[in-house]
Amino acid sequence: MLPLTSSGPSRRGSLLHLTNSPGGTPSLGLQPIRDPSNLRFLAGLLAVTTCLLFLGLHPDTYPLSGAFPRRRGLSGLVADSRLLARHAEAAAGADQGPTPRPLPASPAPSPPALPAGLPEDFDAEAYRAYHPHLDLPSARAAAEHYLAHGREEGLVAHRLRVLLRYTACTGLINQHYSHIAAFSLASVLGAEVVLPPAVCRDSFAHYFSVFKEKNEVQWAPVPLDSLLDVPALIAWWKARGIHVHETPALTPFPDLTQPGVAFPLYAQPGVDPDLVVRVEGVYLKNMELGELVDLAREAVVGRARERLLAARGSSGPPSAAVPYVVLDLPCSFFMLRTLSDLGLVSGVARSLAFAPALHALADRVVDEMTRGGVLPFNGVHLRIEKDARDWAMIMGGEQVVWQSYVKTMRGVGQNESVPLYAASGMLTYGASTDMLRTVAFLKHMRVCSEIHHKEMYIPKAELELLNSEQEALLDFIVLSKSRLFVGFGSSTFSFYLREYRSLQNMSRSTSSLVDASIIGTDALFASAGTVV
Repeated sequence: MLPLTSSGPSRRGSLLHLTNSPGGTPSLGLQPIRDPSNLRFLAGLLAVTTCLLFLGLHPDTYPLSGAFPRRRGLSGLVADSRLLARHAEAAAGADQGPTPRPLPASPAPSPPALPAGLPEDFDAEAYRAYHPHLDLPSARAAAEHYLAHGREEGLVAHRLRVLLRYTACTGLINQHYSHIAAFSLASVLGAEVVLPPAVCRDSFAHYFSVFKEKNEVQWAPVPLDSLLDVPALIAWWKARGIHVHETPALTPFPDLTQPGVAFPLYAQPGVDPDLVVRVEGVYLKNMELGELVDLAREAVVGRARERLLAARGSSGPPSAAVPYVVLDLPCSFFMLRTLSDLGLVSGVARSLAFAPALHALADRVVDEMTRGGVLPFNGVHLRIEKDARDWAMIMGGEQVVWQSYVKTMRGVGQNESVPLYAASGMLTYGASTDMLRTVAFLKHMRVCSEIHHKEMYIPKAELELLNSEQEALLDFIVLSKSRLFVGFGSSTFSFYLREYRSLQNMSRSTSSLVDASIIGTDALFASAGTVV
């Protein structure tokens, strides 16, 4: 059951998640990030706050809009400090007589007293951030506007607690990108996150289409910890001030042939349906982070205002009428243009660790294949299963695809001196003859000495315990450890594997993708799929 009376870490509200420093200046209310590997995450997150869509920092300087102010480079700040240091050294070396004592610093001015009659939970900065169109210059102006107009108009003047729910849809990496987009948005909003179920398909032999009349794939919800390290994920975000809730239930589950409207359907005890608001039109939209924040603000504040208007005249503070708002998204796959804040996105991607059980299986495969790490191996993702037949047709047929693979493998440096680990869904549906032909062809082309696959190292009985996406994840982790990797340009699995290897500090030059630009996904992948 979702605890709606407590939000985990001690902080009130979200969307405008501010704390006050000793000097009274609003600042981002996140715990310090001490792990050097997370500095890029912190830098990205702090840069995002300058957009002030929700966080309201220095509102007299920056407008609350979807546009990001131009960032100041760190090099400029370093240059300024060095210039000051040089002037200080010059002054110290000059014969100026005794150094005068510095004048005592003036005490920080006390914040202006707000007028009487405000509700106990009134928050001026929240009021200004939630209603940027009012262009209120100060806390007192916000208070006066609320007393004169806002209360009667149902304008939100307290910090809102927001819970973000979303659907992760279709294949392994499409689900992963759904998580990345949702958590990136939540980190800026200061919203709590409700984890969705994972999903798996019935077979790689079946054709997937968003058109029901063509679709053959059946998707089923499964526990998220089958793919992700959920306890580690929850702990990582808790340390950064974001409360993450485990999946309330697996069913009912939305129809994934309609991902754009595949909103969460699971039952969640304790959630008032009148406090749930949906945001449509985000699936595959590749939106700037600022645009997503604007959409979220409008939806959440709009729903809260409806409740406040309905509760006019009731006793108690406004927060009693709106204790929280649930923000529901459909499938969030590629809703975010990750390039709009790559530092933030990189940190989010690092937080999404894969399930330890799958790492252990992958380690077994690599250990046996490399004889305890003695031998190197290369990797290839062969996206030639039956469910990818449309791509082969667009590229000019299977022969063109195979020729492109060989060209790419040779180009990155794969040759007959090193064995090859091949990831493919063919063996999951019994296409052993096709796999034998593949092995013979690649060896004949001299791009490997021999070919390995997971079925050679993990007993059939163990593999049968894995669902389709777990098998894909096993391949993914093994391939992430290969010396050289080749994938398919229009596969999110291949594209993210190249990104993941970079996250693991492997050079991008060790990964190469088959040119599939004719399919038309390159621009979208580069914009919404890049994470480092």
